[in-house]
Amino acid sequence: MRLPESVRRYLLHLLERDAAERALDTAELQALAAAEERSVKPLPELLRGWVSSATAQMRWKRARPVAAKELADHLSDQYEAFLDEGMEEEAAAQATAREMGDAVETGTQLDRAWRPRPDWVMLGIVLVVAAMGLTLQYLLRPHNDLEWYMFFAKYVAGAVCLLAAYFVDYTILGRHCWLLYGAWVVVGLLLTQGPISMGKLYHLSCWVWFFPVLFAGILFRQRGKGTCGIGICLLSLPAMWVLAMAAPSMAAITVLTLVSCGMLAAAVWRGGFGRRSMGKLTLAVSPLLLMVLYFLFQIYAYEHIQERLAAALHPQRDALAEGWLGAIIQYVMFGIRYPNCEKGGYEAFIRYEGATDLLFVSAKYCWDWVVVLLILAAAVLLLVWGFRIARRQTGLLARSVCMGVMVTFALQTLMYVLQNCGIILIAAYGLPLLSYGNLYLCQTMLLLGLLLSAQRSGQLESGLVPWNARSVLRR
Repeated sequence: MRLPESVRRYLLHLLERDAAERALDTAELQALAAAEERSVKPLPELLRGWVSSATAQMRWKRARPVAAKELADHLSDQYEAFLDEGMEEEAAAQATAREMGDAVETGTQLDRAWRPRPDWVMLGIVLVVAAMGLTLQYLLRPHNDLEWYMFFAKYVAGAVCLLAAYFVDYTILGRHCWLLYGAWVVVGLLLTQGPISMGKLYHLSCWVWFFPVLFAGILFRQRGKGTCGIGICLLSLPAMWVLAMAAPSMAAITVLTLVSCGMLAAAVWRGGFGRRSMGKLTLAVSPLLLMVLYFLFQIYAYEHIQERLAAALHPQRDALAEGWLGAIIQYVMFGIRYPNCEKGGYEAFIRYEGATDLLFVSAKYCWDWVVVLLILAAAVLLLVWGFRIARRQTGLLARSVCMGVMVTFALQTLMYVLQNCGIILIAAYGLPLLSYGNLYLCQTMLLLGLLLSAQRSGQLESGLVPWNARSVLRR
């Protein structure tokens, strides 16, 4: 069948325009390659010594290579300008050194400007919220069966973990990602033989939550590798699923899959794996899509799953069986009545579980809504300031680490709040820094320490020059 003449002309026009654009792109790329291949005159020994003397004054060793590159670029521009004016090489080098001034003085100024800048507000929020959580846990323990100094020891252990991770070079996650990932898998497999508490491998259920920062390192290592790099990132997920199922922790499987796919999709969207395309985005979120389809299939195929979902959304319908916990929680929190609610018998349970899974419910039962809102405000403040730090990161690794930590904590908080409202779709893991658990507190502090480490020196990854160092370099 022959196409109409107007359609043929339009298709020919599109093909000609596409060919012209391809030719233009090729010409631009060839010009860029030719420009990069042009020989650049290396800095003479005098100016290389000047750069070494200047950067030697900087106490932050990780900043020295970045500062040296900036100084070398500035010196090179000035040196080339003097050569273009007709000066001899030796005279141009001496003139450039005089133009830049004393190397020691310049390095001292750069040292003052180029220092790691911790976020003291976030550090204070973490320490205060952790102290608040341990205080609430002590007050809610029945008969105070643990002495106060035990809670103080937990606080000190958490603070040590925070500072230890804070002073670690977060870029090790990118440089040695596969070594760290392998060690994480091996330790996780060893923990499958650990002690069981309330039907769970407690140590393994804490260990598996370090996966987001490891995935950030793998993502960073595979950047620029296109579809193949995305596929390699996804191949790291099955080990996480195996360890999370061994724990077992449905919360870990759900949250960590969502966080990992979100991090990968965000990197694809920002061009971390080459040109953005719908195929790459679909591949990045494919495990999450498969999980949703599996969940929908379970609801459709199995009646007991439907009953459990109905009990989670409306626990009063089955308050004597599947929905008993949700019914009690909603009665205490909102006064929603259920059969036999007048008989009580849940007071000790509510107080004891308040140190772990029902902090909001216990606070409402013991002290009313004012304390509940204070706890919620502390959790929200931690999340808001943490996301503020994450959004300000420009380097791929720093941003991935920060976003991985904060999105994980945000989803943990959301699940915990829903659980304390009587909507228990999946058992919550915990409320960051506030709910009970020695290992949980240390694990949370370690992750927050890595976030603060990335914030402290993330500018070096992106090559950004501190604003107060630019005047020194432009002088």
